[in-house]
Amino acid sequence: MMYEVRVMREVGALLYWSMLAACTVGPGTVVTCARAGAEYGLHLTWALFVASILAYIMLEASARLTIVSGLSLGQCLQIKYQNGRKICGTALICWVVVTSIYLGNQLYELNTFAGGLDAVLAIPGASELTGQSAVILRVGTCLAYAVVVLGLLWFDKTETLGIFLGLTMMGMVGLFLVVVVQMNLLTPGGIAMALIPNIPLKVANGAEPTDLILSLVGTTAVGFNLFLGGAMAKGRKLSSAQRGIAFSCCAAFLVSELILMVGAGHYIQSKNTDQPLTRFTIQQLTAFVKEFTGPAGVLVFAIGFIAAALSSQLATPLGATATAESIFFMPDGLGEREVADHVKLETVEKQVTDLESKEQREKQKKRNIKIMKQTSNFFMVAIATVVISTNVDRILVILVAQVFNGCLLPIFSVCLLICINDEKFMGSSPQKGWSNILLVISVTFTIFLAGNVLVQKLFSWVLVEVWSRLVVAAGLAVGGILAVCMTTGLGRSLARSWGCKGNEKKVTQRGAQLSVCTDQEH
Repeated sequence: MMYEVRVMREVGALLYWSMLAACTVGPGTVVTCARAGAEYGLHLTWALFVASILAYIMLEASARLTIVSGLSLGQCLQIKYQNGRKICGTALICWVVVTSIYLGNQLYELNTFAGGLDAVLAIPGASELTGQSAVILRVGTCLAYAVVVLGLLWFDKTETLGIFLGLTMMGMVGLFLVVVVQMNLLTPGGIAMALIPNIPLKVANGAEPTDLILSLVGTTAVGFNLFLGGAMAKGRKLSSAQRGIAFSCCAAFLVSELILMVGAGHYIQSKNTDQPLTRFTIQQLTAFVKEFTGPAGVLVFAIGFIAAALSSQLATPLGATATAESIFFMPDGLGEREVADHVKLETVEKQVTDLESKEQREKQKKRNIKIMKQTSNFFMVAIATVVISTNVDRILVILVAQVFNGCLLPIFSVCLLICINDEKFMGSSPQKGWSNILLVISVTFTIFLAGNVLVQKLFSWVLVEVWSRLVVAAGLAVGGILAVCMTTGLGRSLARSWGCKGNEKKVTQRGAQLSVCTDQEH
């Protein structure tokens, strides 16, 4: 009986953390992975695999920071830089982070609406409409999404629907698995070779491979998930969080890889029949699915695609407002009480307030939080609705959103690296040396990928050869991480973690049993 209870508890924990996978796999993931496969076959599979490893390392670090310190990543930044330059009482770095999150998530929302419209057009017969009928369908679809999303966000009914949408989306995943099996175009050797990093030459009518690589990283290691993962870790055990995050990352990788394989099937089929590769569209993917599963398969794909779009349309504004709330609306005295309990600062100001005044402040704070959330939700959804209704290039919108967020990932990962190596937050449970090695490599790699895209966009007319751009990007990555180490004191913290041996002992913090590393004298 006890064994069954433990199993059910573990299953529940895994399902809880699967929310991260649901936030990861949206319409942008479907389009980006399918496009990568359709234009470059399996050559970019390695990027998905590496991105999944990066996602686990950084999400685990974010969860560890929250569990040990009792603070979210946003709250840690607010406290760490509370004595630095401020704007309206909030540290400048916090404004940079929140602004980046909002810009990135606004593009993600455009991404989700673009994918949502393509999902509706994947319904048999919808893409054949022309003229005024096509305009009515496009505008009506965007407005319908907006009404549903804003209604669910207003009444806070996102969790129940999210579970239903997740189950519906799994039907699409099963469909892709059926297509991969039936098309019989992939070999185990080809899949294994695809795990070796390489940057293929750009194909005609295709996207830049470096753009797609960064897009695959940006759609798998989602930046705002670092803040969401930390919030989800509150009150959890570290070991349970690690298993849950691993499960979520593996699930997201498998789903994304199946989608890429279906696209690769179209690529291989075109090569085998000597057909020229045309510019990628969702209609190509729909036709390929129909070839192996018939009209019923296309309908399942469309419904699952719509479910993925709707769940992401809900998660994107939620992620932005949750980050803003954690930074701008910290609980009264948290910056002092948590500093005393976890940060151990030398001085702590004690404030004695009247109970009624405190209740009034709490009511006003809740009112302000609601105003902030509803205003953010409205503008984020409204902008996406208007832009996508104008019939912009939706494939380009999705690519731009993924690349932009991929470029933001280094900012968030550097903030995480700095906070998790701050003794004031981690106390007697500092990062282990090997954990820091993995985290530093991950952060450096995100800087390298972003730098590679920027170098390609700005200096491709000078740096013609691929290897020359890679060398410059590597120099930017190494130089960037060294600059962070020297200007923030991170270097001393890293050296300290690598210069000590650690042993495992069990400690209890906030009722949770954690495995931590303590310093030993040499």
